[in-house]
Amino acid sequence: MTPSISVCIVCRNEADKLVECLESARFADEILLLDLESEDDSAAVAARYGARVVSHPRVPIVELVRNTIADEATGVWILALDPDERVTPGLAALLREVSVREDVDVVTIPVMNHDFGHPASTPIHRYDPKPRMYRRAVVRWPTEPNELPHVDPARRYDVPHRDDLVLIHERNRTIVEALERVLRYAPAEAQALLAAGETFTARKMLRRTVSKAYKQFVLARSLEEGVPGLVRAFVLASFHFYVWACFWQLSGGENADPDRRYLRRLALPLRVLPPLLALGARARRVAGRGRT
Repeated sequence: MTPSISVCIVCRNEADKLVECLESARFADEILLLDLESEDDSAAVAARYGARVVSHPRVPIVELVRNTIADEATGVWILALDPDERVTPGLAALLREVSVREDVDVVTIPVMNHDFGHPASTPIHRYDPKPRMYRRAVVRWPTEPNELPHVDPARRYDVPHRDDLVLIHERNRTIVEALERVLRYAPAEAQALLAAGETFTARKMLRRTVSKAYKQFVLARSLEEGVPGLVRAFVLASFHFYVWACFWQLSGGENADPDRRYLRRLALPLRVLPPLLALGARARRVAGRGRT
């Protein structure tokens, strides 16, 4: 017999997103929805699609309860879905095929992110690999924000990067949605940094933020996608600034001498920038008059 697949969804007030998600999950043997005290029709929508609804008190981030709903499942395999995601038909067929393999414990699925109504066209966001299907008896989901399960690469199957084999993720439908996600996740990630024994410095804050900006603007080639890519890059890069801003406050919110000295050194080159820009503008004006 083909090992059973249980789709596990965590939801709060997302009835408007659930229909497409649940439709795409019909291939599975079981659908479970952990409802975090929704005030809309989320639970009723899930029940209409035959999902088993489990009620749970509200939590700020989904990682805290991934294992809670997985423990309610009966399948050999767990497919973790969010309400704003949907499984393509080709991926559904492939997951069913992989589920019979004895040499695999986790399946890494390429996620095609849609932001503000536009699908990503560059690889980092069009085929973002995530370990989303895993053996319930082998893998546990980490509870830190935005963390993913880690398994032996030899026991992992990587789905090919093809448009017909992706998990489609309507990541940010609106700017308001994106900001709401920042409000939920930035404080949680900051708390995780504190709990892990991380220490705040202005140097670390700038380096981490610049590194994330480099990834979004350079490696992800966001500007090649026009304004949607520009907005997405700023939203994703600025998220990490807010994580470290929250971490600074949790760490005491001090203006320590080493941080002040470091930032003052960085400020020195900026002092000469306005005069240089003014000189450049004046030189262009003079050159323009010379041509006329």
